[in-house]
Amino acid sequence: MTKSVTSPPEWRRRAALVASASSAQFPPAPGGDQNEIGGWIGPSGRVELGASALGGWASLEQGDDESAARAAALCRRLAWEQPDDAPGLMLGWDGERPTEPLARANAPGQPYGDVGGAVAFLARCFEEGGDVDDLDAAIELHDLAIAMGEGVWQPSNALVGWGGALLFEITGEDAFLATAERMADVLSEAQSPGGSWADDELLTQLCAATLVAMADAVEARAAVEEALAASEDGD
Repeated sequence: MTKSVTSPPEWRRRAALVASASSAQFPPAPGGDQNEIGGWIGPSGRVELGASALGGWASLEQGDDESAARAAALCRRLAWEQPDDAPGLMLGWDGERPTEPLARANAPGQPYGDVGGAVAFLARCFEEGGDVDDLDAAIELHDLAIAMGEGVWQPSNALVGWGGALLFEITGEDAFLATAERMADVLSEAQSPGGSWADDELLTQLCAATLVAMADAVEARAAVEEALAASEDGD
């Protein structure tokens, strides 16, 4: 396992270089309404994993637990019902099974961040509702995303790191910490001296928010570990 070059205090410092990124705000919800199968329409014109995860997260923020639960159910099905012969991850849903669009394995420019968004959404659903199916599906999607190859490690896929950090906060497993740390290293290396990423405002906001969210999650887990250690010492 490669040792991280950076650490949470450095992640916060880099995020602070972006003046308007003072909090860990998830990307905005997609346009349109949730449809009858619990999802949101993505750029392909189909119900998509990424759009549904963002819509589900927004539902949680608004206290709409019913809509969030329906979105989580759809994301779980996309995690568990992937076809064995697909050369990557099917990100769409046709009402019965995963379908196009496809995030290809070992290829540049693929929307692996959509998968990371679903990991983060399902992990948060587990934190708030305690449904183990949400956690299991989040782990499945995390592992599928990491298996897609080196193309995952791009600033545009920052949400993969966010999802990994939330899973680390929940489980304490080093594999998820490694995901967050590697993405943080990628983001730190790609950041310009002025604080932006690729002179792209939306990408810059995403990367800065991800650094803050990952720092929050990793430090929260460290506090849990410290409390557990103190409890054991007191026995």
